[in-house]
Amino acid sequence: MTRSTTVCALAAAVLAGALAGGVTAQNLPVAMEAMRGHHWHGGECCGWTWDWVQQSGPSFSGTFRNPNGQQLQEPNIIISISGNQVQIVRAGGSAAGGCTYNGTIRVGSAEGTYACAGKPAGAWAATIYQTAPTR
Repeated sequence: MTRSTTVCALAAAVLAGALAGGVTAQNLPVAMEAMRGHHWHGGECCGWTWDWVQQSGPSFSGTFRNPNGQQLQEPNIIISISGNQVQIVRAGGSAAGGCTYNGTIRVGSAEGTYACAGKPAGAWAATIYQTAPTR
């Protein structure tokens, strides 16, 4: 290993350690709000898409659209974050007849699987914006 390779490897190890330490810091309120974002645009099974807008704290409201143009409103969506894990609860969650989404969150995106009315429903993915995107 040359000196420059050793220096690069050491720098990479220090950076990796700093990034790993950042995961626990994401539980701090300010960092959590930054990860949560204020506007989520996503999609799920069978061509449904959605836009969720933050109301306050973990509470969002949303609009869902199917491929046929049908649109539904959801007034209370709760997005909870712990480390890099996210849980999203709609209409009281899967056990209550609503939906529960579980997945991994990053700054700018999230993805995972969800269940509705106690049954697995498929995969979901979202792009997370700090402000509403222009379309």
